[in-house]
Amino acid sequence: MNVLIIGAGAVGIGVGASLAYGGIGVDFIARGETKSSISANGISRKGSVKNIDISSQIVGCFDKYEELVEGKYDFVIIATKTTANEDVSSELARNRKCMKEDCKLIFMQNGIGYENAFLEYFDESYVYHSRVITGFVKSANNVSEVMVHQAPILLGSIYGNDNSILAPLVDALNSSGLSAEVSDNIEMDLWAKLIYNTTLNPLGAVLGMSYGELADSEYAHAIMDTMIEETFEIIKAVGANTYWQDADAYREELFEKLIPETYEHRSSTLQDIEKKKKTEIDTLTGSLLALASENNVPAPVHSMIYWLVKALEEKF
Repeated sequence: MNVLIIGAGAVGIGVGASLAYGGIGVDFIARGETKSSISANGISRKGSVKNIDISSQIVGCFDKYEELVEGKYDFVIIATKTTANEDVSSELARNRKCMKEDCKLIFMQNGIGYENAFLEYFDESYVYHSRVITGFVKSANNVSEVMVHQAPILLGSIYGNDNSILAPLVDALNSSGLSAEVSDNIEMDLWAKLIYNTTLNPLGAVLGMSYGELADSEYAHAIMDTMIEETFEIIKAVGANTYWQDADAYREELFEKLIPETYEHRSSTLQDIEKKKKTEIDTLTGSLLALASENNVPAPVHSMIYWLVKALEEKF
């Protein structure tokens, strides 16, 4: 079985090393110094789970889709920032000959609605999602560090596709020490991640705070309380299902369990701002605000945080 990973960031390298350790063939699309480093030195996963080093003789790396072997890949994992999806989807569609006829796409991205660019070229039957809340940090061009592995990586389909085909990937991840499961409730899992990310990531980026620092601040805590209330009003209007009965139930789990487990984590949105890079705010808070607008639900605090992150991006 062979997997192509598009996006050699922290998640891509961390997952790629895990799959390769579990016996899956892994290639990357990457460019610049990242491509050079992977081609010369392979990839590594370090941190709070088992350290893994994968030789450059085992993992492949290409900077042009045209160089990929025809009919090779069983899965393509999309692990780029969502800001690249329009370009990535069109490039992959033009070079889909590298994919086997029954090849599937798996998204490892933040937010919701990011698959839409790909659905212009690929049918829903090709599309699978994942919930990744592992704290990966890219410490070198070819190295991903696991800062915290809060819960298993979940893989599944929101379109009712056959989830059993994901078993080899789940087995490989588990064998590497990175727990993973197939989920038949992946849509609820994605909502859980969206609530978590939209509550913590943009506010942490605006204030320059880790998750724990946000929870410890009386004023940031109050802002998050209101954001959670707005989010659950949107969920109610949309008619989506979540694991929590209401905003109070979610707040209790967030502040008593989820944040303590990721206390030191600094969000990817904050890391992007510090690196003066465009963030994924449009598929995080932006996607939530779009649903709010469609359903006439006011979300003033989420709107303000969104505008503040966009204002920070203007300086780049």
